[in-house]
Amino acid sequence: MRTGLIATLTVVDDSPWLGKSVSDHLGRPASVRRVYDVDGEHVAVLTSGLPASEENDAIWGEHVGLLSTETDAPAFPDFLAQRDQLADLEQTVFYGDATEDALRRYRALADTIGRYQGAESRLSRALFSTARPGDRVYLTGKGMFAAIVDPDPEPDPGLDGVRLYVRARLDEIHLCEEPHLRRAHPGGVLDLSTLLLFPTLGLV
Repeated sequence: MRTGLIATLTVVDDSPWLGKSVSDHLGRPASVRRVYDVDGEHVAVLTSGLPASEENDAIWGEHVGLLSTETDAPAFPDFLAQRDQLADLEQTVFYGDATEDALRRYRALADTIGRYQGAESRLSRALFSTARPGDRVYLTGKGMFAAIVDPDPEPDPGLDGVRLYVRARLDEIHLCEEPHLRRAHPGGVLDLSTLLLFPTLGLV
């Protein structure tokens, strides 16, 4: 059962996806390291096995319906095309030019795409709801890691326990490689949006 804005998580220990080599919806190769049931949707935690960089994320989440293997196409093969259709319809709806048929199509697509597109954020939000000091996080798109110092640096904004920010210390290697970060953030400690983070879960 959902509690406010935070999904209920259950680890799926017997998922057939566990340990598989897959590609995500962008064609990025990855290994399935863990699978969660997130309010009834199965979401995989993926790792790339390649060094983390701005071009290569070390860990992320993906709805299993978007995963493919060398022999199997994804369960939702038209995701990218339908996402583009949704974006086009959104413009029509926004400017008030949508017909009744277009509105129905827009609502149906939004429901379908939302299940898949929002899977990673729902998983991440639930994982961060139980984060503790010392837990490690990955900075998506930055190729950097950090350790949480304070999971609640700001008062609860009334979003049913959703953590929008955590206070974390960047790993020393990043501070050495980019000295301006140490100058800008004494001790390498800064507040980071959870929208731009993913818990490492001890997997990377």
